[in-house]
Amino acid sequence: MQDLTAEEAIKRWDLSAEQYAANCSKYGDINREVLLTPVILEMLGRVVGKQVLDAGCGEGFLSRLVAERGASVTAVDYSERLLEIARERTADELRIDYLHANLEHLDMLNDDTFDIVVSCVVVQDVPDYQAAIEEMYRVLQPGGTCILAMTHPCFSSDGGWVRDSKGKKLHWKIDSYFYERGFEISWPPGSDNNPINFHRTLTSYFRTIIGTGFLVEDLMEPYPSQEAIGKHPHFIDDLRMSHFLVFKLKKGAERLAKAKR
Repeated sequence: MQDLTAEEAIKRWDLSAEQYAANCSKYGDINREVLLTPVILEMLGRVVGKQVLDAGCGEGFLSRLVAERGASVTAVDYSERLLEIARERTADELRIDYLHANLEHLDMLNDDTFDIVVSCVVVQDVPDYQAAIEEMYRVLQPGGTCILAMTHPCFSSDGGWVRDSKGKKLHWKIDSYFYERGFEISWPPGSDNNPINFHRTLTSYFRTIIGTGFLVEDLMEPYPSQEAIGKHPHFIDDLRMSHFLVFKLKKGAERLAKAKR
């Protein structure tokens, strides 16, 4: 397989943009709607009058939700096609500025600019995740909040359901956990151009977060509510493993030493 560079990751998302966007409601695709969006909005709290960066906005669902709650939003993504769709779906009265940028290099944004940075399942799509986390830290005001959601690194390494001969789910398989690498995913549904994810261990993410200077205020492994299971019964299986991990971080007054790489 060819080198899994940022350029290749961007190309794959441009090609998958239509299929991904077609699966999004007001609250994102079904996994975000059921598992992630409620947790992120709760962690964000009151955002009226806040300057918010949506770091990796995709088709813009989270940017719109936050802007509807009274924030001024800057939204960046490295897929130009996803940004086009986001602009098409955004009402003129919402205060959202969409910018084309790779999270590894947010050079157009000044230091200490935002009250809040939120990144919803993006960091595992970026080859240089350390640079992306450092950039999120840089543009955040001292004392500001960063909500960092990702695919759960403990369950995403060669993960998948093991089934019996009748298709019944037996258990979730994990393998090759300590082999940090890039790989293709068969998602979104209907896509002919598999996007790229990058697996890293929880240790690697945690040491980068702390080494960058963030303080960890909270941590959530989202699971479906009983109400959600009632509407979408197949989500009962998400009580058996965790697809996502969400950090609530705070920018400290002083930058700590960078994590060892």
